[in-house]
Amino acid sequence: MRTLAKTRREPGIWMTDAPEPQVGPNDVLIRIRKTAICGTDMHIFNWDEWSRKTIPVPMTVGHEYVGVVEAMGGEVRGLRVGQRVSGEGHIVCGHCLQCRTGNSHICRRTQIIGVDRDGAFADYIAMPATNVLPLNGIPTEVGAVMDPMGNAFHAVLTAEIPGSTVFVVGCGPIGCFAVGIARAAGAAKVLASDVNPKRLALAARMGAHVTIDAGKDDVVRTVQAETAGEGADVVCEMSGVPSALHQALGAVRMGGRVQLLGIPKGQVPIDFASEIIFKGITVYGVIGRKMYETWHQMRRYLTAGLFDPRPVITHQFPLTRIDDALTAIRAGDAGKIILEIA
Repeated sequence: MRTLAKTRREPGIWMTDAPEPQVGPNDVLIRIRKTAICGTDMHIFNWDEWSRKTIPVPMTVGHEYVGVVEAMGGEVRGLRVGQRVSGEGHIVCGHCLQCRTGNSHICRRTQIIGVDRDGAFADYIAMPATNVLPLNGIPTEVGAVMDPMGNAFHAVLTAEIPGSTVFVVGCGPIGCFAVGIARAAGAAKVLASDVNPKRLALAARMGAHVTIDAGKDDVVRTVQAETAGEGADVVCEMSGVPSALHQALGAVRMGGRVQLLGIPKGQVPIDFASEIIFKGITVYGVIGRKMYETWHQMRRYLTAGLFDPRPVITHQFPLTRIDDALTAIRAGDAGKIILEIA
């Protein structure tokens, strides 16, 4: 089968041939239809410090996908051949303290497809049946982005949203998803900031009442002006940029909540006394999707028509045009990019 894989310890990603994955008794073989490019894939392509420490070589890249059940192990129940599915890319042990207390999204032994083991930039992938989620009428292109959309659902819906003012810091694809989810969940006002005008335009399309150009405007002062001097009830920090992290902490109201999803490249100095303790705020770290609460929330919002992520999907390329897809991302012209496999 065809794969896009990391085959050398240097920048790049290469089209290769690989054997079709084997299916165990509790596994599902999925023929991939579409997959989406994530920031993590860009780190792997660039072969940065994190990738050099983390990524096994050779390895098929990619962890966001949608496909069709091709075959199943003998112990699999509840799925059928030909069914359209997406899936949770974090494969967990099921036995550690975190897994046994309903927190498997932070399993100590997590294996992530396309990071720790072969991923979805391929014709086929084998997944544990427990990780496979039927689309149940959700459009195929939406199924391809349920993994990153789930990050946004986790970030937003673990806070108290109805009637709140929500400030989304960073309008990449996950930030734009978060804007739409906050609107769908009943936020009274949604603000969004970024330095890229095209991303701010996408955030506005997803429902942001106010967009803030962080390269030109005083972000914290603008948020305070839009909230009668109080600050935002909930801030979702999606960028990991150090200056944006400080803006998030500065823009949240006294007693508010900051959801941290963006990952900084290194250490970020924080004045814990003035930025966190004396403000009495709650800070929550977001990793992955709650398994499987987040997936049920996503499917309900999508099937009820409460939320439509498709404006964020700006480009689609065949798998063989991966270089064109990466060029669009580097140029800052893209929202979410989908690769068409079959």
